[in-house]
Amino acid sequence: MTAALSYAVHTDPAPLKVSTDKAESRAVLRVTVTNPGPGPVACELITLTLPTGNGTGALTATPETITAHVEGGTGWQTEHAGGGVFQLRPADPGAELKPGESFVIRLDGIVVNRAAGTVTLGVADTTSGIADTTAGSPAAPPRTRTAGSWRLAKAPTGTMLEDFRPDRTSVPNGETVTLTWSCVDGPDYELFYGDQRVTVNDRIVDGHGSWTSPCLHTATAFMLLGSTEQDGAPVTYGLTTAVTVDVPDLEVGSLDANGTVRLFGEIQEIAGGVGSGTWTYRAATDGIITGYIKTNQTGTPATLNVFVTPPDTKQRKFAAQSWDAQGGMENREAGLLVPVSRGSVVSVVQKSDGGGFTAELTWFPFGSGPLQVVEP
Repeated sequence: MTAALSYAVHTDPAPLKVSTDKAESRAVLRVTVTNPGPGPVACELITLTLPTGNGTGALTATPETITAHVEGGTGWQTEHAGGGVFQLRPADPGAELKPGESFVIRLDGIVVNRAAGTVTLGVADTTSGIADTTAGSPAAPPRTRTAGSWRLAKAPTGTMLEDFRPDRTSVPNGETVTLTWSCVDGPDYELFYGDQRVTVNDRIVDGHGSWTSPCLHTATAFMLLGSTEQDGAPVTYGLTTAVTVDVPDLEVGSLDANGTVRLFGEIQEIAGGVGSGTWTYRAATDGIITGYIKTNQTGTPATLNVFVTPPDTKQRKFAAQSWDAQGGMENREAGLLVPVSRGSVVSVVQKSDGGGFTAELTWFPFGSGPLQVVEP
C-alpha cells in the first residue's frame, strides 16, 4: 500500500508582513510533518522550496539568513541546499515514523521582501512503506513525489485581519480546535469550513477573535473572510489555515489496494446461552451479527429475534426458529445473518415455548467498534 506523509504549514506572523524602508520584517515558517497511518513510513528526504527574489511572488531576497531545525523529533539533520531550498534527512537511514507520529520543521530568520503578494511554498519527499512481517506484506519501494504546494500571503502592515491560527495543528479523531485571530473593528467576518458558513463577529472582543470548532473527524481547512468598503468599493480580505486529524475518517468513491486489507475488528460474543432473555446494544460501527438457536426438544420451538433500528430509519426484524432436535432433513439449527449500520440500536430476544435450547450470537465489526450494552 502506498505510504505518504501529510503536511500542514503555518507562519508567524500570519499573514506575513512585508519589510519597509524603515524596518525589515522577519518571519518564522513551521511545517508540521505527520504520518496519518495506517502503517509506519520510512522517510529518506524532505525538501522545502521557498521562492527567492524581490518580486511579489518571492518570499525573501536573502535566504542565507534562514536557519532550519526540527521541533518535537530527534535524529533528523537539516541542510541549506542553496537558494531557497532546505532539506531534511534522518541521521539514521531508514528511520521510520509510526502511525500518528509527527514533528515540526522550523525555518527561522526569514527576512520578508518589500513586495506584497502571494508566494508558493513547495514540499517534496522521498518515502517508503515498512514491511509487515506478520501479514507477509513486503515493504513499499521508495518513491519521490511532490507532496503539495502552499500559498502564503504577504501583506502590508495595518491589514484588517491577521494571525489566524489553530491552537493545535493536529488533533486525535473526534476532538476540537480553537481558532484565534486579530482584526480591526467594523468589517463583517465569516468563517468557512467544509460546507459550513458561520458569522463570527460576536466572537471578537477588543480586536481579538476566538472560535471553537465542532468535533473533527477528517483533515479540515478553515477560511476566515473579512468584508468591508474602502473608498466606496467593496474589499474582502481572507486568511486560511488547516488542521490534520490523527487516524481520520475516510470517505472515498473508488479505492484500489495493492497490499493487505483488513475489514474486521475484534469479534464479540453477545446474548446467547441457554436461557430466555432480552438484550439491547448500540453499534459503534458498521458490522454483521451471525447467530443460531437450536431447540433441545422436538415439537417445542425455540425462537431467536433480532430487531435493528438504524438512526432515522424504521425498525427491521430478523427472525429464526428451531423446532426439531433430531436433525436429519428437518430444521435442527436456525441461523441468522444480520447487517447492522453504525449508530443502530440492536435488541436480541431469545425464548422457547417450554423446552430447552442453545443459542449463540457473534458481532463482527467493520474496523474497531463494539456493540455497547444499553442499560434498561
